[in-house]
Amino acid sequence: MIGEKLKTSLAVFTLAMATLNVSAAAAETKLLFSTFFPMTHPLVADVLKPWADAVEEETKGEVVIEFSAASLAPPPEQLDMVQNGVADITVQYSSVVPNRLTSLMMTELPNPHKTTDATSVALWRTYEKYFSAADEMKGVKLLSLFTLAPQALFSLSETPPQSVEELKALKLATTPGMAATAWGSITPGVVAGPAFRYFEVVSKGMVDAYVAFTPIEVISFNLSRYTKSIAGLGELTTAGSFALVMNERAWRRLSEENRAALESLSGEAFSRRLAAVEAANNRVIEDLKKDGVVFSTISDEFSADLGEAFQFLQEDWIQKVSDKGIDGAAAIEYYRDLLKSL
Repeated sequence: MIGEKLKTSLAVFTLAMATLNVSAAAAETKLLFSTFFPMTHPLVADVLKPWADAVEEETKGEVVIEFSAASLAPPPEQLDMVQNGVADITVQYSSVVPNRLTSLMMTELPNPHKTTDATSVALWRTYEKYFSAADEMKGVKLLSLFTLAPQALFSLSETPPQSVEELKALKLATTPGMAATAWGSITPGVVAGPAFRYFEVVSKGMVDAYVAFTPIEVISFNLSRYTKSIAGLGELTTAGSFALVMNERAWRRLSEENRAALESLSGEAFSRRLAAVEAANNRVIEDLKKDGVVFSTISDEFSADLGEAFQFLQEDWIQKVSDKGIDGAAAIEYYRDLLKSL
């Protein structure tokens, strides 16, 4: 009898443990994050991974975000990748999908700049007030928006160009899109191509300077030995903008409690995490200074001439977003006012 009771007890215990394990496995949702940024980039190491850890902690381990070893799609196809369920979460660079994320291109217009987290928060608030109704994120769940560090003018000479006239004589590497359009309006020597081509054209001396990069990318793309000076653009600073998005079906699969937890860590809360990128960029600047790179800011006269040359960019952008029902002029004014107060 005792043996039979023991067998019965063991069977009940085994069944209970199996049920418990099944329930635990069912409760955990794994989300795959794919990005074209290397895992060592400050955006991933200092922002995205800590955010993913916070999501796991806030959901008590029920939502686990894992990062793919390599990007599952090229940069222009990150939104489609998530929309089609190849990955659950990604960050989409707006500049490579300008017809879809037209509103976010506002940060690539010449603007005043404060800190990376301030521009990110200002972009998020401007989106909520002016851009969201355009429904550019249709097909994906928008979690947040952010920018990277301010872009500058990087020269292979210790003396950066001092005027628009000097720029006209230079060969300039840039990424395609708005940056190529902007600088191409000044100099016929623009060499436009993807960021990974910068090393080739810079190291071989095919250009005199390059733009649409941040100091962090100088290190990431091994350009520090060729870069002799970096000129900040002051009131004409540009910054790349990004959308943090999630697959809608994956979003709906989450419990109401876990969706609330994820949203509490997204939006403006996520945008503020870009302070970590600001800090990383500042550390890189100090390292570059120690290596002899000369830092400066363009003169007021140079800035005025550049601003006049770039004015058409804002006018073109306002027209494009107006076609989507957005008051671009009001959005820019609101964004710039926010930057003053943040």
